[in-house]
Amino acid sequence: MDYKTIVRPFTIGATLAVWIFLIYYLNPLNLPHFLELKSLDLRFQLRGAIPPELPIVLVSIDEDSFDEINLPWPWPRDLHARLIRKLAESQVKLIGLDLLIVQPKADSREDLALAEAINEAGNVVLGAVYTEVTSAFGPKMRMVLPIPSIRKFALSYGPVNLLTDHDGVVRSGTPGLLFQDRVFPHFAYQMYQAIKGKEGLGVEKISPKATIINYRGPARSYPVIPYYRILRDEIEPSFLQDKIVLVGTFAPSLHDVFPTPFSASEPTAGVEIQANFIETMVVNDSIRPFHPIGHLALYFFICLIAIWFSARLKPFRALGFVSVLIGVFALLSLYFFTFNQLWIPVVPSLLGIVFIYGGINVDNYIREQKERIRLRTMFGIYVSDDVVDEILRNPKGLSLSGKRRQITVLFSDIRGFTSISERIGPELVITLLSDYLGKVTHLVFNNGGTVDKFIGDAVMVVFGAPKTHEDHALRAIKTGLGIIELAESLGPEWEKITGEPLKIGVGINTGEAVVGSIGSEIRSDYTAIGDSVNLASRLEALTKELGVPMLISEFTASEVKGAIPLKPLRQVRVTGREAPLLVYTPESLWEDQFALDTESEEPYVQQNK
Repeated sequence: MDYKTIVRPFTIGATLAVWIFLIYYLNPLNLPHFLELKSLDLRFQLRGAIPPELPIVLVSIDEDSFDEINLPWPWPRDLHARLIRKLAESQVKLIGLDLLIVQPKADSREDLALAEAINEAGNVVLGAVYTEVTSAFGPKMRMVLPIPSIRKFALSYGPVNLLTDHDGVVRSGTPGLLFQDRVFPHFAYQMYQAIKGKEGLGVEKISPKATIINYRGPARSYPVIPYYRILRDEIEPSFLQDKIVLVGTFAPSLHDVFPTPFSASEPTAGVEIQANFIETMVVNDSIRPFHPIGHLALYFFICLIAIWFSARLKPFRALGFVSVLIGVFALLSLYFFTFNQLWIPVVPSLLGIVFIYGGINVDNYIREQKERIRLRTMFGIYVSDDVVDEILRNPKGLSLSGKRRQITVLFSDIRGFTSISERIGPELVITLLSDYLGKVTHLVFNNGGTVDKFIGDAVMVVFGAPKTHEDHALRAIKTGLGIIELAESLGPEWEKITGEPLKIGVGINTGEAVVGSIGSEIRSDYTAIGDSVNLASRLEALTKELGVPMLISEFTASEVKGAIPLKPLRQVRVTGREAPLLVYTPESLWEDQFALDTESEEPYVQQNK
C-alpha cells in the first residue's frame, strides 16, 4: 500500500472530516450554526413563495390607520369592540387578537364593551405574554394573561411570544411555553385547535419543543386590510365571510416586526408570523430537520467521495469534481427542502469538502516543495540549473528511481596527482584542485552532462541521464576534449607551482547502466552503476599504459557516427572483461610520437589491475 498516495491523504481527509463534524455538533464556535441558519434562509428564498392554503386575512394596525383614526396608542378598547362586532357581522370563522389586554382600564366601560363584543362573537382568541426581566435577585419570569373580565368570554388565549435565533431572525415557534411546571398553549396553537374544531388537549400532551415554521413567503403574503377600513365598512362582508382574521400591529414604531428567512431588510409583522405558524400546524408541513444519524452517514459518505477525488486526481481536475459534488449536494438539499420539507444540513458537508480538498492538496504541495528542494539540493551540484529545472518540471518522466538506460560515462584523472600532493602543502592542493574541478564542472554543464561524483582528483560524468540527449556520446567526447584543453591551458601555472605539467587521462564508454537515486531513506545519491561504468573507468586507467590522453570504446565510437573524427588504435583486453574491444582516440589528439603499436593484431592486456 502506497502511504503517500493512499494512506496519508485518507488520514488527513478523515481527520479533517471528524474535526469539522465535532465542531459543528459540539458547537465550540457559533459560526457553523450561524452559516447553517443562513443556508436555511437561502433555501426559503430559492424555493420562493407558495400560495397559502388557509383563508387567513390580516387586519393591520398600521401608519395609515393611525392617520385615519387619529388617536394615540393604545387605542380605546371600545374601538376594538367595534372592530370585533364588524367582523362578527361579516360572519368570519375565527378572530385572533394579537394584542395584549393585560391591564384593566381606568374607565371600566371600555373593558365591559370589549368583553361584551368578545362574548357576542364567541370565536375570539386572545393573546398573553411570557416576560423575563432582570432584578437585583436574578431574572424574574411572569406569564401575563388577559384580564379576567375579558378572558372569561374568549374562546381561548395563549402567549404570543416568538422565538428568535441569535441573529434575531424568527424561524420557529413552540406550541406551548413551560412556566412554573405548567405548559401554556401558544396563541398560534390555540388558533390551530379552533380551526381544526378540536377540544383543548391536555397540557401534558402539548410539546414545548420548537417547530420550524414553513413560511409561505415574505411580508404580506397573506391579504392585509387596514384596521380603519373595517370600521368604515369599506370591505365587502362577503370578502371576510368564513375567513380566519388575525388582528395585529404592522407599524414599526410599535416594535412588533421581525426579520424572517425571506427578508432581514423588510421585517414581517409579528401577526403575520403567527399566521405562518398557524398554517404550518394546520397543514402539517413544518420544516423537519434531518435525523442526526442519517446526517452522520450522509456527511461521511460525501467526505469519503471528496477524499477519493482529492487524493487520486490532479489538483485542477479534482477541483472540478469536488465542485460538481458541491453543486449536486446543494441541488439535492434544495430539492428535498422544497418538495419534502426536509432540512438537510449543508454547512458541515460543504466545509468538509472544501477543507478536505484544501488540506490534501496543501499537504501535497508542501511535500512537492520539499521534494523539489531535495532534488535541487541533490542535482544542483551535479547538473546545470536548466537541467535541474527540467527535472523539477517532470521528475517522474526522468525516472529518478533506479532504472536501466543507455548512457555515456566519462572518467577523467590527473596523472601523478598523488606525488604532486606529497610535494606541496594540503592548502595549496585544495586550492589548485578546487579551481581545476570548478572549471571541469562548467565544461560538463555546458555540454549537458551530470557530474556523478568527485573521487579525489578524478571526475565521473554521466551523459544521457537524468536528462536524455540523443547525442550523449558526442557530448561526452566534446567534454573530454574540453578537459584536455583546460589541462593544457592550466599546465604552465601548475608547472610553476608543482614542478610538473598538468596531464589528464580521459576514458569514455557507452552502454546500459542502472541510473537513479540509489541508497537508503537516510542517505542516497544520484549515480549510475553497471559494467559500462566500470569499463569507462578501466579505459581512463589504460590511458597511462597506452600513452594517449583519451581512450574511447568502440561502443561510443559507433554512436558518434563520424561526427568527430576518431582514430582506431588497437584491440585491448581490460581488467574484468574477457572479450577484447577496439579503442579509439580523437584524431585531433593523435601525435606520431606516441609510443603505441597500432599495427599489432594481438589485443593489449591491461597491466594495472
